[in-house]
Amino acid sequence: MENSLDLSKFMKSIKKKWKLLLILPIIFMLIALLMTMFLMKPKYESNTQVLVNQKEKKSELMAQEVQSNIQLVNTYSEIVKSPRILDEVAKKNKKYSASEIKSMLTVTTQAESQILNVNVESGSKKDAEKVANDIAKVFSDEMPDIMNVDNVTILSKANGTASKVSPSLIINLTIGLILGLILALIIIILKEIFDKRIRTEEDIERELNIPVLGSIQKLK
Repeated sequence: MENSLDLSKFMKSIKKKWKLLLILPIIFMLIALLMTMFLMKPKYESNTQVLVNQKEKKSELMAQEVQSNIQLVNTYSEIVKSPRILDEVAKKNKKYSASEIKSMLTVTTQAESQILNVNVESGSKKDAEKVANDIAKVFSDEMPDIMNVDNVTILSKANGTASKVSPSLIINLTIGLILGLILALIIIILKEIFDKRIRTEEDIERELNIPVLGSIQKLK
């Protein structure tokens, strides 16, 4: 019974403080909007695709070679991110070191495929596209010397592929809304817990553990 009364009291407190539940989320959403527009630097991602294959001279061995290349695709992915490749890319891009390029780079593979997806993230559209193209070109040039692979094809260049990936206004506004609601509820809960003022007959019985014999009506 006491828990139900406490819950009922808490719900009444929420209804009384509905303005707080409205104002705080709006404030946090405005903060998120301002941070997104003026403080957070945009990030752009470009991508290019590379096909790794071996020049096959005997058609009867084609299926076997394809399967072999598929099994090696994870190795190719690691080679793209290796110092040998990235050091050469860094020489073409004086703006970034090899370690910085590695932090910008993501290489993904497709199931049962010889295709590597090279994604580069940067604060500049132009830089993202240039670095992605340079990685694909250096990888294509270096692979014959690294492994017995002499047929690396750049399927698509990164030119014009850069798109904004962060910050996301919708995500930040949602986070601001949620944080505002959580903070408002915490404030309401804390006020309810630490507010020991007696307002009703039920408060007297609960706090003093004595029965209420009567009450005096408030004069108008």
